[in-house]
Amino acid sequence: MLADQQGCDYSAYDRYAAQAYHIVVCGAISRFFKNNAPTTQQQCDLKAEQYTGMFVYAAPVQGGDSYTVISSDETCVVQSRAGYSALDIDFLKCVEQAYDGLTPRHQFVGNLGKLHVYTMGNVGGVAMYLARNKLNENDFSLLKHTVKDFARFFASPWSKTPSQMPCPSRASLLSDYSMELSQLQTGLPERFRPTVDYLISMLPNLLAANWPLVPNHTDLLENDVHVCKETGHIAGICDWMDTTIGPFGMSLGGLETMLGKRTMSWGWRYHPNQRKLRNLFWETFYEAMGGVSEEQKELIDAARLVGLFLANGFEWKMGLRYPPVKEMTICVTSRRLL
Repeated sequence: MLADQQGCDYSAYDRYAAQAYHIVVCGAISRFFKNNAPTTQQQCDLKAEQYTGMFVYAAPVQGGDSYTVISSDETCVVQSRAGYSALDIDFLKCVEQAYDGLTPRHQFVGNLGKLHVYTMGNVGGVAMYLARNKLNENDFSLLKHTVKDFARFFASPWSKTPSQMPCPSRASLLSDYSMELSQLQTGLPERFRPTVDYLISMLPNLLAANWPLVPNHTDLLENDVHVCKETGHIAGICDWMDTTIGPFGMSLGGLETMLGKRTMSWGWRYHPNQRKLRNLFWETFYEAMGGVSEEQKELIDAARLVGLFLANGFEWKMGLRYPPVKEMTICVTSRRLL
């Protein structure tokens, strides 16, 4: 049994979370087919069995805009997506090259009613939240492997993003980020404003021609990171629908999901050795990039903070963005932004 620094029982929370998540998954599947009638779950299963040539079962992790099944030999994933959430296969090919070896290979195979159907290789492993207790045993020995693989994952697009990837203009990105950060500058509590001022001043450098634009996974959660429970190594990263193109480093805030967990009694709590894990991440990250100057380190950290502020500084309700929050969420206040 593991406990956090305040003695909170991890196991009790995980049992509760697993039960609650099962209910959430069942509800998500039900809503998906209600919203995409008359196509049914049974029809999707039958079509998937025709594609794979074998029995399929529903994946333990489901998205809100898709229904995902896995072949009985666990080598193939078939995903049916709502029309408004169709995948851009050409862009995903660029993503697959930028993060070579850590993303599934996507292929469009046809339509079923209003749904778009795709196949992809199963990255294997289990969602990180299902392996959390195992990763955290023995002074987080397996989690250290996860953290190092995560660092290499984030470093990969530095050198592997294909030059032919279509990108938005740097001028338009500079304008968009400047406008959004200016809204945060005036709307967030006073203590955040010096940091936001600094980030606004760094935007021209982040959008300069010598700083790479890369595909950034903007919503990295424990559900998206699949790991091997026996070794702690990352098997692959899933759910690339919300990937956006922006300056290298803007998705680095995703590291925080590995450095702690949410508990029933105390909310978000960092692991006792989170500083050592954080240092291990950065050491591995810089090494994987092939050596980094102090100026580049400053730009990387600025990009990380821009990503965190834009992701957490606004309120989101029903997919719509509202004015800046009065108090930054746990993702920002406790994660060394200041």
